[in-house]
Amino acid sequence: MNSWFKKAWPFLTLGVAVIALLGGFFVYFMGKDVSPGSGNAVTAKVETPEDLKGYEVINVNVSNDGFEPNVIEVKSGVPTKINFILTRSVTHVKSVAAEKLGMDLYMQKGDNYYTVDQNVAPGEYELHCGMYMIYGTIKVI
Repeated sequence: MNSWFKKAWPFLTLGVAVIALLGGFFVYFMGKDVSPGSGNAVTAKVETPEDLKGYEVINVNVSNDGFEPNVIEVKSGVPTKINFILTRSVTHVKSVAAEKLGMDLYMQKGDNYYTVDQNVAPGEYELHCGMYMIYGTIKVI
């Protein structure tokens, strides 16, 4: 028995260390929302047809493969809402952000509307998912 312990002690020590480390992470993160966009993200709200009156609506399909269209053209000075349509509830894309526009939108399955500021300056603004894995562009013309 003594020789078995001498051979196995490094593996036992490593196993105990891994269990202690994983247990520490579990206790630390238990109850915290660590999903992307959980900081100051705004959860998308449901819009009614009355809410959309007077707005140009641009539909953007969101999937694990990216944004479709990848370049979103918005007219400067025109009231616009971008509808990010999340087609699947099981996806790594849970939020969309564009720092220079002040956009940080936590999405749910279905329609997710973001109102673009009418006074935004013309130019190109980088758009990405909350995990920085999918990128696109909002082009204000």
